[in-house]
Amino acid sequence: MIRKLSLLIVAVATFSFSLCGHTAQLGATGLIDSITKAGVVFDGDVTGKPFDYLITLDNSTDPNVGGLQLSAGGTITLYFPPDFDLSNLDPAFPLRDIPFQDETQPCVPGNLQCTSVALIQGWPQQPLFPPAAFASTSIDEGANALVLTAQQDIMTIPGIKQIHLILNGLKNPAPGRYRLRIEAESGPSGAVESGEGIITVRTRALRSIAATSVFVKALDGQLEGGVACGPGTLPPNPDNPIYQKTSVMTAAPFVWSFLVWDEDGVPMDDLVVEQIGNTLYKLVRAPEEFPGRTTVGFIKIQIPLGSSFARIEQVDCPKLLPATPVIGATPGVGPQPAGRLDLRFFAGDKPGLYEGKIWLKNGNLVETFVTAE
Repeated sequence: MIRKLSLLIVAVATFSFSLCGHTAQLGATGLIDSITKAGVVFDGDVTGKPFDYLITLDNSTDPNVGGLQLSAGGTITLYFPPDFDLSNLDPAFPLRDIPFQDETQPCVPGNLQCTSVALIQGWPQQPLFPPAAFASTSIDEGANALVLTAQQDIMTIPGIKQIHLILNGLKNPAPGRYRLRIEAESGPSGAVESGEGIITVRTRALRSIAATSVFVKALDGQLEGGVACGPGTLPPNPDNPIYQKTSVMTAAPFVWSFLVWDEDGVPMDDLVVEQIGNTLYKLVRAPEEFPGRTTVGFIKIQIPLGSSFARIEQVDCPKLLPATPVIGATPGVGPQPAGRLDLRFFAGDKPGLYEGKIWLKNGNLVETFVTAE
């Protein structure tokens, strides 16, 4: 079964995204499935804030399914509407390819004092790495377009699934819906394929939950003998927590880690998971210093027919991060403190696909997939 996913916020970090059920964005056509706020920040889609969006291409994010391919010298061109003036970037954040290091304006994970783009393989913090070795970025001012040029053949699976636009030198315009066009020399013999998508700029942020892979290495295989919660790691993060395989009645190998903010950008560092049904849980804000408890979201596990015993457990890791992983302390952009939520999934007693849906009220939804064998 091939499942297509669109991102309603991800990934999380310099190369980030959160995954959700595939329903193509209204107005999206051709190569583009959706254009959404990247998960690395809570306000990447807010008017007056630095532009930080994720383009999800119209292919499956399943790592076993190939994505968009380019031959060396092939291009992906992104045509922006006039309200996003690429010729007028803030000079404090010049156009750079990642990684680019100098003493005054570095463009490296952890300190992105630049405007840049990364080609993503379909899950958080997993770009084609190092990005500059795979594609260079330039601006066509006459067309108001970003041009990505392949530096080598990009043909292997999973290929290009998403494009993370980290345009720190560009501020979002007035609230509204803006149309972006893509043209890619990704067809047979380099034929041009195209599509369009909608950039939505909001008056204010929504609640946000974003999957992250930066804690996978710390958490992987270490929970039986005690929790190892971090620190996070820089890209690449090749272990995919979104699509996993396990055995029946066994935990998925990688913990689900999420970054969470409320609609005011305040880290939700007080979330508690409470079971309210066989496969249904609620996310409750339960601050220690206040008696009030507020339900802000839910978790639903879809299980194979006839399965029992599937469950999730909350992992006892620190719930407040002083800065978003990977973005780090970027002057003028971050650090942005983030809440952290870690969950461990256990498959039930039947083989098949277990699908987790985690969503926030007045916010977005993230999906995860575990196949039990």
